[in-house]
Amino acid sequence: MSWMIDSAGILMSSISQGNYLLASVDYIYLFKPARLGDILRIVALPKASWKSSVEIEVKGCIKRGEKEELASAALMTYVAVDENNKPRKLEIKIPADTEANIRKEKRMERKKRISVDYDEPLKYASFVKSYIRTIYPEHGFGNGILYAGKMYTMLDEALAIVAKLYSKGNTFTASAGSADFITPVRIGDILEIQGAVQYTGNTSLDVGAKVYAINHFTSEKRLVTSTTFSFVAIDENGKPRNIPKLIPANDKEKVIVDNDLKEREERIKLSKKIQEELTC
Repeated sequence: MSWMIDSAGILMSSISQGNYLLASVDYIYLFKPARLGDILRIVALPKASWKSSVEIEVKGCIKRGEKEELASAALMTYVAVDENNKPRKLEIKIPADTEANIRKEKRMERKKRISVDYDEPLKYASFVKSYIRTIYPEHGFGNGILYAGKMYTMLDEALAIVAKLYSKGNTFTASAGSADFITPVRIGDILEIQGAVQYTGNTSLDVGAKVYAINHFTSEKRLVTSTTFSFVAIDENGKPRNIPKLIPANDKEKVIVDNDLKEREERIKLSKKIQEELTC
C-alpha cells in the first residue's frame, strides 16, 4: 500500500509543483501477493483534475519469468496546497469525464456523512482495539503533516492486529476501502486508530477503523477519517481457514454490520470489474 501511495505522490508532486496532501482513497485492492524474488512494477496515471485536486489511478504488476500479472490497483485523489496547507490552484488541467465527476460527487457525499458520525467504536463494538502512537518528524513532510504512506502503514498494522487477535492466527490484507480525510494529522499529534470487527465470513473478515488526531497539549480530539480493511485468515500453509462468526451486541453494531455487508458486495463487484478492465 505504501509503495502505491508513494508512486501516486511522486506523480502528484510533478503535477502540483509543490506541496500536496492525500484527500481521499476510493479503494486499494491487493489481488496477488508479491513474494521474495518477484519483480514489482508500479504505474501511476492521472485520470482527472479540478481546480486544486487530481485523481490518480495506480496499478501494481508482478513479473515472474516472462509473465506479468495485475497484483494491485488503487484510486486516490490528492490536493495541491500552499505553505499554510490551504488548497491552491493547479496550472495543469486534465479534463474530467462524466464518470470522474460522478466519483468526485460521491467523495463529497461520503465526506459529509462521516464528518458528522461522532460515535467511537470503543463505545459500542463487540471486538475492538485501540492503537495509539505519537507522530514524530520522521513520519511527515516538510509541511508538518503526517505522510499518507506512513499513515496507511500504521493503519494496516493496527487493523491486522485486530484481525489476528479476533481470528486467533495469521491474516493477510485483501483490500482497503474508501477513506476521505477531514483534517490532517500534524507532527506532534497523538494518532489514535480504533479498529473494530464489523463483518465475518467463513474465512474473511472486515475491520472498520476510525482515525483520530489528538492534541496532547489541549486534549482536543479530531476525527481524521474512517475506513474499512478486508482480511483473509490463513493457516501455516497460507491457505484460508475458518473463523468465528461475529454476533452484533447491540442495535448500533447491527446497523454497522448490515451496512458493511452491502458495501462489501459493492467492493467485490468493483474488484472484479477492475481485474477485467486493467492489464499490465
